[in-house]
Amino acid sequence: MKKAWLTIISLLILLPGTADRVFSETHAAMVKSTSGQVSILRRDQSVPARVGMLLLNGDTIVSAHKGYAGIMFTDGTVITLGPETDFRINTYVFSPETGNYDFFFYLDKGSAVYHSGKISKLSPESVKVATPKATVGIRGTRFIIKVD
Repeated sequence: MKKAWLTIISLLILLPGTADRVFSETHAAMVKSTSGQVSILRRDQSVPARVGMLLLNGDTIVSAHKGYAGIMFTDGTVITLGPETDFRINTYVFSPETGNYDFFFYLDKGSAVYHSGKISKLSPESVKVATPKATVGIRGTRFIIKVD
């Protein structure tokens, strides 16, 4: 059964345009790189992050001491997490077909480097970051945020 699903997913990725539709409709992002210990908290369960792992709304990415993670969202936004970071994807919607956009993430602690993708160009008011002490709307293309 597991092999059958892997085969189906592989075929979707190989067919032009299909992977983009499936990826953008059901997932927010993908883990592009990890170094050190990085885990994903999903529905009260923690699993080790792996390159290629798909991320959903509500997922929290946690990096340990000396842990780093690179995350790419479906619109091309890239976020790099530093060590000892807790980063949650609160809401991510990227639907150019319907003009529906929302990108709200929460940085509880640690550091992140943000490099914008299409969502900030098409709907800059849709991109927001929250920390334990503030919520900020993002209007730039790159920034670093650190929460102690």
